[in-house]
Amino acid sequence: MVNEDFERVWSWILEIGDEILGIYKSDFLVTDKGGNDPVTEADLRASEFLNQKIEAHFPSHGFLSEEKKDDNLRLEKEWVWILDPIDGTREFVKKNDQFALSLGLSRSGVPIWGIVFNPATGEFFSKSQFTFNVKLSPPFASDKNRELLLQGSKIPSEISNQSYSREDKPVLIVSASEKKEGLFDAPFWNENFKIQAMGSIAYKLGLLSAGHFDLIVSLKPKSEWDICGGIALLDENQFKAYPLAQETNYAFNQKDTKSYGLVAGKTNAVSFLENIISREDLSKQVKNSW
Repeated sequence: MVNEDFERVWSWILEIGDEILGIYKSDFLVTDKGGNDPVTEADLRASEFLNQKIEAHFPSHGFLSEEKKDDNLRLEKEWVWILDPIDGTREFVKKNDQFALSLGLSRSGVPIWGIVFNPATGEFFSKSQFTFNVKLSPPFASDKNRELLLQGSKIPSEISNQSYSREDKPVLIVSASEKKEGLFDAPFWNENFKIQAMGSIAYKLGLLSAGHFDLIVSLKPKSEWDICGGIALLDENQFKAYPLAQETNYAFNQKDTKSYGLVAGKTNAVSFLENIISREDLSKQVKNSW
């Protein structure tokens, strides 16, 4: 992969971003895949569009999408693109802007590159030599926005990795649905963290990569397409991320596409969490939430 490849993919994302935003602003159709799992024409259109582009330009690569029937041939591929066309579809349906398109690229299971794009807010997170974020205005597929991405990719996101204490608590972002279920009601959480709830794990990971808050904890299962793009954006020198109910760290393009529980944050914020509760105890909370 070379810079020209990444610029080409950015252009595809801008193009489909305009379509997603158009659908978002319309009276779009919503169907249920079963189990109260909604899907919209935006999910299906973005998945189809990016699948076609990737197959045409990267024919030796694999492709995994939430909205496409899985093909086990991807397991034999070194390079695999992992897509959630709309992470946070429920938020999209409610016209809540806490959703994002997430596209990650894994090589031999390692997430090496990603994009998280929220067309409703214009926030675009990606990486070139390093992770960056820019704010775009529609129409997205414009020369102006392409130039903003090229310029933004030369300026790293500014990350402040401070020390934390009970007096200077980390800002912890949790799932809006998990908060509503009461999974973070225990006094432990509020005594040690400033808790905010938000939809879309992909959007949260994008914001984290730009240093907008300190820590994410999720106690529910996550699919590869939810998190691959966002995990790829977290510079290993500034962030730490791992699943809670597995002994190993993240490896993508697996036969079982689910992981259980998630911690992702600035290194000092993750250390603060680990100093007050063990990974084993957090893992027990994950299993109790299933």
